[in-house]
Amino acid sequence: MSAFLPTVAIVGAGAGGVLAALHLLDSPGPAVRVLLVERSGKAGRGVAFSTGHDSHLLNVPVGSMSAFERDPGHFTRWLGGNGFPNAQDDFVPRRLFGQYLGEALLSWARLGRGHDVVEIARDEVVDIDTTGPSPTLVFAGRQRARVDAVVLATGVLPPRWPVSLEGWKDNGRCISDPWRPGVLDEVGLGDTVTLVGTGLTAVDVLLALAERGHHGSVRAISRHGLLPRAHLSGPQPRPAAGVSCLEPCSGQIRRLLHQVRDAVTEAGTRGGDWREVIDLLRPHTQSLWLSLPQEEQLRFRRHVERFWNIHRHRMAPAVAEQVHQLRDSGIFRTLAGRIVAIEPSPLSLQLQVKLPPSERSYRWGTDWLVNCTGPGTFVFTEDQVLAQSLRRRGLARPGPLDMGIDTDAGGRVLAASGRPTEWMWALGSLRQGQLLESTAVPEIRSQAHDTALAVRQILARTGSGPAALPADYEAGGSRVIEHVGR
Repeated sequence: MSAFLPTVAIVGAGAGGVLAALHLLDSPGPAVRVLLVERSGKAGRGVAFSTGHDSHLLNVPVGSMSAFERDPGHFTRWLGGNGFPNAQDDFVPRRLFGQYLGEALLSWARLGRGHDVVEIARDEVVDIDTTGPSPTLVFAGRQRARVDAVVLATGVLPPRWPVSLEGWKDNGRCISDPWRPGVLDEVGLGDTVTLVGTGLTAVDVLLALAERGHHGSVRAISRHGLLPRAHLSGPQPRPAAGVSCLEPCSGQIRRLLHQVRDAVTEAGTRGGDWREVIDLLRPHTQSLWLSLPQEEQLRFRRHVERFWNIHRHRMAPAVAEQVHQLRDSGIFRTLAGRIVAIEPSPLSLQLQVKLPPSERSYRWGTDWLVNCTGPGTFVFTEDQVLAQSLRRRGLARPGPLDMGIDTDAGGRVLAASGRPTEWMWALGSLRQGQLLESTAVPEIRSQAHDTALAVRQILARTGSGPAALPADYEAGGSRVIEHVGR
């Protein structure tokens, strides 16, 4: 019977892809076949949650990380069954969340309605052929599979070097992608390291080096030199008041900033602090963002976004404590400035740096230069084969400000003509051009829920589709590695 189930292909099986699959399986409707395509073949283990470092903690308390908003204790209960009781307010290692997502998917498929089928194909989608009666996935091995709907959940892109440093990305002393497995193993324990960026990626690299016993000097440099702020220790306080002072249609970033500052001042008079205001803003952030004209959004991206991010995306208390200890010991230092030139030598790099406010030039040597600027935002690069194919076919175009993929308000991918593609959605970081907040789990969870309902509506109109894969399909030299369901 499963050969005649309508088929939904989810491209990417990291956090976004697994959340999309879980919400499809949880949403009402006839049985469906869910095909997740993932190069690693592992579910839930995207960039953020595949780390093996125990020092890499969630930057959101456990109680906010459930896969299902209707069941906020889902992740907490899973942790309780895996040796972490009463973890509601804790910041646990991120790898545990990846494990949770993978196990939740397999458990849901086995114990759900009884007729759904979940397959994980260890492969890569390089094109989607639309010349036939239904979209057809083209895999890296050139096999093909007809499907009824597609959800793009490809996750975050590798960081891109600043334009001034792009020419050095292939130098053996420059680490372009700090998330590549084992890439930091080449760094000697006493080597000097310079991090380009001072955000959460830089923090992760610093902690990964410290976990290995690294004791050499580490400098982190960015335009503002600002580290993420920290969550409060202990149970997170529940905000006591609203943010009614904010006007969603004010239309000006400057005015919104004044309103936020006023709200912070008001919170302080009640014994609270800025965290209360930022947390209260979260449900309203997208509507506030979408109320701004594009020129104001661009002004925010250029001048305000970094200040927003360090307050919005915070470090776990234990992470912040370790970072401050490394600073106090003299191992770690942050600077506001920019690298303007690099001179290679046989065993190190000589950096020319300009620091504000005088823009005076300084020089220092470093054994390693690590790109910690955060995930890339332009999807249609040469190494993103599927995105390039979709653009060539006119099925997709860049999002606002050349960030992500352009979508409508419901996440449906917009074609080059501006019309929504009836059968294709995007979620997660792919929507960051349209949305200010689109990379954190609570936002992706909400997108996954809405996408699942929209996909179900399409399937109800189109009826059953073909099998996801031919019976003899082989992905990367092996059959589909998981095929679960009853």
